[in-house]
Amino acid sequence: MQADKQTTDYTDRYNDASKPQMIDFIRRLAHGMRDIAGQVRQDDTMKKRVEKTFSTREVGELLGLGNAYTIRVLNQATSDDDSFPVGRKTVGQSGHTAHYSISEIMMMRAYLQSRTHRKHEYLHWRKPGDPLPVVSFSAQKGGTGKSLSAAHFAQYVAMNYGLRVGILDCDPQATVSLYFADKQTKLFERNRNTVASFMGLDLDQFNAHQIVEKSAEDLNGMWQTTQWPGTRLIPGGANIQDADLALLMLSQKSGGTAPVHAALKDAIARWDAAYGPKTLGSELRKPDGSFDVEKYQEALHETVDVIVIDQQPSFTLVQLNGLVAATNLIVPQTMKGFDLKTLSTYADNVQVYLSEMAIKDRVIGGGNHIVLPTIIQEANEKDVDQIVDIHRRHPGLVSQVWYSRSDAVANAAEEYKSIYEYDPPRSRRPSAKAFIQNANAVNDALAKLVWGGALPSRGHAEKFIAERWV
Repeated sequence: MQADKQTTDYTDRYNDASKPQMIDFIRRLAHGMRDIAGQVRQDDTMKKRVEKTFSTREVGELLGLGNAYTIRVLNQATSDDDSFPVGRKTVGQSGHTAHYSISEIMMMRAYLQSRTHRKHEYLHWRKPGDPLPVVSFSAQKGGTGKSLSAAHFAQYVAMNYGLRVGILDCDPQATVSLYFADKQTKLFERNRNTVASFMGLDLDQFNAHQIVEKSAEDLNGMWQTTQWPGTRLIPGGANIQDADLALLMLSQKSGGTAPVHAALKDAIARWDAAYGPKTLGSELRKPDGSFDVEKYQEALHETVDVIVIDQQPSFTLVQLNGLVAATNLIVPQTMKGFDLKTLSTYADNVQVYLSEMAIKDRVIGGGNHIVLPTIIQEANEKDVDQIVDIHRRHPGLVSQVWYSRSDAVANAAEEYKSIYEYDPPRSRRPSAKAFIQNANAVNDALAKLVWGGALPSRGHAEKFIAERWV
């Protein structure tokens, strides 16, 4: 009898609507997560986004110049024009030195590029008529460092080449958005614009799903500015999941004839046709020969030179849109045996869909593509052996440059920063410096993959390969 009573009580507990239910737990969880200490650090980071500064030597490395030449160029430019950035003066072991912000370095590039007689190219903006590269970071498995890889790539090409970057966050978790967001960025608001809006999905009228061709002006208004100069963001958010459902319903309603796979590609093309590049770096001078700061600021935001898409770690219709829109595909992937099985499943799934899409679209992904090994434990020979084996059996499938496992990633993540923005305390500088070198090698290789020889190599990838491959 006692056992029967306990069973009845146990059963009643799950059928009693008056008792707390899952929704109550979720509400408490959501409220509690807003109050945790980590939120304070995230808010602090968003107030102080992109505060890291760079020495004259580091500026030279970003510009692709030697230290002595950099000093001479900067001194001459400072004396020639009052608008040239002077940086922040500090006193170090070698005396007075200047440190410069990312925004100041971008303006330096534009100033130096605008000179009639220059020995180097400083600003690698698209020219009118140049195509727009769309680089998609996509994987079916979570935990591969996909979002961080996308953020690092975007920041690397902005820092080293002065590119204007558009970030399309197609992940409901909005992870890559957090690497660019500041206090002005509209994140996690239910009614704000995400890639769903950019694709033309009206999610407010759930029973009338259709793809609406938004005007180029409307599309342009969806981009949010960031503290990274020339970099704009369309953030991720929960309604991307609604977009997947909307695309599915639209496909079913049309009997499979609606181009639900190409909504993002079409929107990007429509926007770029109206807001492509117009201004050359050589045109940033006034009639009197002085640097035109106002025109520079306008040109900085007139277009983007590359779009970087961060996909969600699953295979959905929104992710399919990100693949179809891409000129280049980067697949971040850990290299354990079980993980590679997941990669195999992902490839099989994508192959089926893209084979069908290729019949309807002339070109899908006309650029170069690669699997990017991530979180590699170099002390564990199995990880490296997997990379070597794949490369030798199938050259060109897997990158010869990879992300190694590093504590520096977690250290930077504590402050909601990428390694390029992270300014570590003295005790953490060695690991941060080593990982920056690693990230530079990876992104140097990816830049070569996307642009070929159009962007000058910094030599980071070649050094990495020479040190690890025989």
